[in-house]
Amino acid sequence: MDTDSNADEEGKMSQNLLQWTVADVASYFSAAGFPEQAMAFRTQEIDGKSLLLMQRSDVLTGLSIRLGPALKIYERHVKVLQRTHFLEYEDL
Repeated sequence: MDTDSNADEEGKMSQNLLQWTVADVASYFSAAGFPEQAMAFRTQEIDGKSLLLMQRSDVLTGLSIRLGPALKIYERHVKVLQRTHFLEYEDL
């Protein structure tokens, strides 16, 4: 049951990506299994709007996190969140 509620919560969060605070972004990455890297997002003050603007090089080099986790974060999370956001709002 907890797994379902987390999925619902993440779904709601991704619909409101523009409203995510720095704390929301850090919480998302902590919950996704990247607590150490979540601190880098907090340190660099990445909020939802900033997350939407991030490019691969920003994640790989701009956050000063190890390459392995950075690649996973970008490919499995940042890119997916961006794609989902822009697909949801392209018809507006």
